[in-house]
Amino acid sequence: MTEQTPSAKIINLRNTVAAPLETDGARNAVTAPLLPQSEGAGAFDIRVVTLRPGGVSADHAHAWEQANYVLSGHGTITLGHEDHPVGPDDFVYVPPHIRHVFTNTGAAELVLLSTLGPRP
Repeated sequence: MTEQTPSAKIINLRNTVAAPLETDGARNAVTAPLLPQSEGAGAFDIRVVTLRPGGVSADHAHAWEQANYVLSGHGTITLGHEDHPVGPDDFVYVPPHIRHVFTNTGAAELVLLSTLGPRP
């Protein structure tokens, strides 16, 4: 079996198509793919997640790691059953199988760069 090397890419967020995030209790949330695994990015999926004021991401856990960098806004991340405040330049690492959910507690959008993987 031969593995194909992914192609180099330059992607501008303004050229992506954001879609509502509506799973696992998410509300007032959209996700914009930057480098989806389906486009040959190897085992990673990279996206920008935007939570509008009062928005909540999916309340879930999964079998892969997730790394999140807060680009702007303020909110909380619930890891397991513990809430932690987050804001610009915070980095949140979520190990596999840990329940997690972001909540926007601010008046502006909470914007995250989110990388999931490696995924099977």
